[in-house]
Amino acid sequence: MTPSPSRRRLLGASLLPAALSLVGCGSFGGGDEPSQDPVTADGPGETKAAASPDRCLSDEEASRGERPEPPARADAGPENEAIPDRPLSEYGLALFAGGERIAAQQTSDALMLGESDTFGTVVWSTADGTILERLDNGLVGAIAADARGRLAIGGVTTVELREADGEVLKVLTGGEEPFGPRIGNRVGDLALTADGTRLVVLGADGRVTIWHLEDETCEVEHEIAAELGTVIALSLSPADDTLALCAEDGTVELWDPHAGTRTGTGPDLPGTVAGLAHAEDGTLILAADGERALHALAPSGEVTTGPALSASGPYWVAAGPGGRVAAVGRGDNRVLLWERETDGTVELPVVRGSAGRLVFSSDGRTLYSASPSQGVVAWSGGESWNSFETP
Repeated sequence: MTPSPSRRRLLGASLLPAALSLVGCGSFGGGDEPSQDPVTADGPGETKAAASPDRCLSDEEASRGERPEPPARADAGPENEAIPDRPLSEYGLALFAGGERIAAQQTSDALMLGESDTFGTVVWSTADGTILERLDNGLVGAIAADARGRLAIGGVTTVELREADGEVLKVLTGGEEPFGPRIGNRVGDLALTADGTRLVVLGADGRVTIWHLEDETCEVEHEIAAELGTVIALSLSPADDTLALCAEDGTVELWDPHAGTRTGTGPDLPGTVAGLAHAEDGTLILAADGERALHALAPSGEVTTGPALSASGPYWVAAGPGGRVAAVGRGDNRVLLWERETDGTVELPVVRGSAGRLVFSSDGRTLYSASPSQGVVAWSGGESWNSFETP
């Protein structure tokens, strides 16, 4: 039986002293040593971390951009071997404004196996799960959407900002986009502020940069202070643009992305925070490893301790309307749904293979996941997940 949530009062997050000793996001290995065996273009292996984007391409440079091509067969080693039946990257999933379309990242495996002519961003209809568009941009990192319908799409060293119709507006880069990014060697997360003028980028090297993208401007406006350590997760509040960052050195911090200043620290929780998400009202959801449980930090500073988590972290976490929260351990197939308003919990049907990044529909009734083996899947109640068309 899942324990019932309990409540306790804390000072408002902005009033917590910066020197407070906190547990943090931990490593993205769930406590186990990472595999040293190179696997695929999107699998584990030992590579030098790529750089974060640090400059904006001119329109002319962006127009010449081509997606990376696989190496010649004679040059392809084990690190470039493809895995069959693994259509999606688990890192990228974003719902367009309005909720009628959803985007995820097709891996290069099908291309390398001769089963596809494209790889990169794919757009589906949420009404019937059919593919509407393949952008073939070779990007397999995080994706973010804003209220204007624009998408920010990450690769290894590149982030594209596109209009809702797919037109490329700006391209941020840290160098030539390589073929075959491996696990952790990609843009790990992206977030657009409510007004769409700032883009937060968590680069493959763990740096967090805040880009000013208003009108013709395209430049790094702030870089998060190095004292934070290597950041491995972030979440941006839709209520007031508060940016929550989680670092591998044991720190959860709150920032103002417009001013580039730290505004507070996270709550002192048992366990190690290993997943973040914001609800519509600004409540910060924290998934803790070790003492495995979900927690909710309200804007008032009140902390609700929620249900236990069965899997170890790190976690994919999503927060939807009506107090709905979903969480799953990375590489796990058991998604937990927490109904914060009723203190209820439900373990959703098992996702065959594993679940990836999670996102709720705008009404909170449907939960989507980017499953590496199943593709985009959706749950709206019932005994199973519905699968979208496979790219």
